[in-house]
Amino acid sequence: MKTSEKVISAVLTIVLGVLCLIMKSEAVSVAMTILGAVLIVLGALDLLDKNVPFAVVKIVIGVLLIIFGWTIVSAVLYIVAALLMIYGILTLYNCIRFKVKGVRPIDTIIAYAAPVICIVIAFFLFFNQRGTVDWVFIVSGIFLILEGILMLFVPSRKQ
Repeated sequence: MKTSEKVISAVLTIVLGVLCLIMKSEAVSVAMTILGAVLIVLGALDLLDKNVPFAVVKIVIGVLLIIFGWTIVSAVLYIVAALLMIYGILTLYNCIRFKVKGVRPIDTIIAYAAPVICIVIAFFLFFNQRGTVDWVFIVSGIFLILEGILMLFVPSRKQ
């Protein structure tokens, strides 16, 4: 990854983290609106390329997301919870199955703690959406900000 791309990715990650901290659950509605607008623009570009079927589909989905995005937020959160639960279970299973052990003890703890945290967050999203959603966005915002800072200051390995 080029240095400029790395800096842009890091800054966008930090901005997304700050948005999650400030806006909490409203960030999903904003994201749905932005996604809808992007789909409309992509559909318009497809129209210019005379790719009418794809253009119509993108524009219709974009308009629907802008108009009805707030109503599907709850469904999206259940889907995210289900995916997070599956990911956490499969990752924890693989850690146990392959007896994952880090170079340092903290690496081993993190390897097992990350999937457990995913499972716990998914559980809370399933059973306590209203009270949990803001908490999940705050934690996610903190993690995104930390990730962005690490992207800026930790040198990446050449592959």
